[in-house]
Amino acid sequence: MALTLRAMRYVQAALRYKSITGAAAAMNVAPSAIAAALDQAEATFGMALVTRARAKGVFPTLAGRDAGRRIDDLLERYDALLTGVSDLQSTLSGNLAIGYNAPVAPGFLPAIAAQMRKAHPDVTFTLTEGDNISVQKGLLDGKFDVIIFVEELPNPRIETRSLVFAPTYCLFPADHPLARLDSVTVSQITGEPLVLLDRPAARGYYLEVLERGGEDLRIVATTNSTEMVRSLVASGIGISLLNMKPPGVQTYAGGSVRCVPIADSTSGVILSLGFAPGAKRRAVQMFIESCAAFFEGPSGSLLVVRDT
Repeated sequence: MALTLRAMRYVQAALRYKSITGAAAAMNVAPSAIAAALDQAEATFGMALVTRARAKGVFPTLAGRDAGRRIDDLLERYDALLTGVSDLQSTLSGNLAIGYNAPVAPGFLPAIAAQMRKAHPDVTFTLTEGDNISVQKGLLDGKFDVIIFVEELPNPRIETRSLVFAPTYCLFPADHPLARLDSVTVSQITGEPLVLLDRPAARGYYLEVLERGGEDLRIVATTNSTEMVRSLVASGIGISLLNMKPPGVQTYAGGSVRCVPIADSTSGVILSLGFAPGAKRRAVQMFIESCAAFFEGPSGSLLVVRDT
């Protein structure tokens, strides 16, 4: 028979007060509840914990004193656990584990993390890049507190908050003739040599946009790295399609690119936060609100390309 925490507290009180009526008064229960808890504990442990003397109270046996110390230790640890979890939920401290499927995350996450650290120095961060599938799995497995991902058929066990809609745009070398335009059409770009971002979902998504142009595509390079796409385009090898961009135009390789809206396309992705439903630690809630505020402000608009 399992001994409940309530029963252990009743036994603890009986051993402490050495009186069933005294323990009952302290716990605000009937004396029969204390006596029943003692009986249950003795049956569970298979030994007498107290000797009972009518009108004189109860006296711990040697085994009872040993069991009492163990019960005290267990209940103390349990109470500390509850206090610790409560503090974790109510204070801005501890580590915040973030998984992200957002290649431009280095363009905004450092600013948000620095802002939180400035206000709350006890907060630390673990940032892990992955794809849409792996970050959702990490959240469900408890590896992450919150994720940043492209919201497309999210796992139903994940609660989401949309941050920004990012339209698909065309990426050109800075000296490309079409780079001077305010916008381009799908038919203008389908004949161009193409650098394709080859990541889960992205490949099919971009090909679907381009195939509307009705021409055979000329794929000259594929890569699963957004920054490699940008550097390849800057080198002049071809053009590409992307959805978000870093604040600057210079690539790792030192070349420059230009982001041009696609006028006759409504395609795009929704960048979202994902987190477990229910109550959240204050640090998680603050991060969620900080991300939302960032994308509602002018800095967030620098990361997307819209047709003006």
